[in-house]
Amino acid sequence: MLNKLVKYIENNHPDADVNTYLDAKYIQLNNTQLKQIADALERGDLPVRPASDCGASHFIFHFGSTLILLQKKSSKSDAVYTAELAWETDFLSVRSVRDKAKGFYFINFEFDDDYQVTLLKTQKIIDGHVNNAQKNQQIVDKIMPVLKGFMLAITD
Repeated sequence: MLNKLVKYIENNHPDADVNTYLDAKYIQLNNTQLKQIADALERGDLPVRPASDCGASHFIFHFGSTLILLQKKSSKSDAVYTAELAWETDFLSVRSVRDKAKGFYFINFEFDDDYQVTLLKTQKIIDGHVNNAQKNQQIVDKIMPVLKGFMLAITD
């Protein structure tokens, strides 16, 4: 799926830097692994720690039809990570090389040590699609427990 995303970005957002994706460590979890993390969180087996304790600084977290590029911030702001969620959709990509290619919907956000999210503006929008902040917040709220659980699981 990462290859499809890179091609989509190259074809539809030529000014975007695909190297941010290509240079990141890629981690894909299957449903069994996601369930193990969810169960561990529910049982309290994963101690809740600040996001800044996670040692991973530049990685792609992939599950289902979702890829999330995460980058640890080095500035002195409250946000610890910036993230770009790329969700594969049935929207057709307008300038794609294939007429019936699936497109990607992007949501940019950042989060602090307590995993509290702030939505950010994205330049990667689908032509003709209205960007709905409330819907974006719902999508991010749905994936954050999975992301938080994963980050806690890999934190030493």
